[in-house]
Amino acid sequence: MKFKKGFTLLELLVVVGITTILAGVGISSYVNQQRSKLLDTSVQEVVSYLRYAQQKSMAQEGGNQWGIHFENPASGDDFYSLYTGTSYTSPVETRYLPSGITFSTPGDNETIDISFYKLIGDSIGGRIVVCGYSSQCVSITILSQGLIVYGEGDMVTGYAWNSRSGWVNFGYSGGNVFVPEGAGDLSGFAHSDNIGWISLNCVSTNSCASVQYKVSSDASGNLSGWAWSERFGWISFNCLTDNSCGKSNYLVTVNQTTGDFNGYAWSQNLGWISFNCATGGSGQTNICFTSNYKVQKL
Repeated sequence: MKFKKGFTLLELLVVVGITTILAGVGISSYVNQQRSKLLDTSVQEVVSYLRYAQQKSMAQEGGNQWGIHFENPASGDDFYSLYTGTSYTSPVETRYLPSGITFSTPGDNETIDISFYKLIGDSIGGRIVVCGYSSQCVSITILSQGLIVYGEGDMVTGYAWNSRSGWVNFGYSGGNVFVPEGAGDLSGFAHSDNIGWISLNCVSTNSCASVQYKVSSDASGNLSGWAWSERFGWISFNCLTDNSCGKSNYLVTVNQTTGDFNGYAWSQNLGWISFNCATGGSGQTNICFTSNYKVQKL
């Protein structure tokens, strides 16, 4: 008699089980990628629509200014509408967010109108937050000078200190600074009454085609790169950025647990900018008992 070798029932069950697990992991990864892509696409469409309204206002189409009305109704069918005139009365055309994509700003049963002025295309400013699956959200900020910036991450608040110019507000209304979760690029604007706007990314000023700059974070929260002050020029967040570590070993960091910023940035024209009173004194001593300040993620 000849015996033919084959698989036992147990071996077949093991193979089927492994195949099922691998297929499940692959499908789950694909679904998550598609959900993330849907959020990105939705944000891009909202930003494009805002710029479309801005262009219409600059061209004075119909002799009017134009804007976008955002609404988060009780029905759950979040939408945004193009309108003409100084305020929203009725839509010219309306677009709905895809299933699974919602506004967190405006909040439930709230609305926000973003209107652009004629000729120059600036705005009173505002902020829209679009969210997808797993509480993944992207903030779209419309600045008063008409710039439209967006980014994913955590919003930043609080003050840094510079001995020449005073307080630098990282939670200034309309200039929201965002920090990525883990490695990535910062975005948005800080503001000082004496310094003016400080941009953390060329995307924020729509200037990347002519000058590339940004402040970035690695996975540990160590920042590097350049910010730009409209009045005082470049600001470095890491001695590696300006190759000065041999003279002054400085660095700005973001604690990945508490969200607190720490350390110093450097400006050739302004000098040191301190991000936390815990290291804000001479020799980086703690001065929080006299001046309690810091920049932090919300």
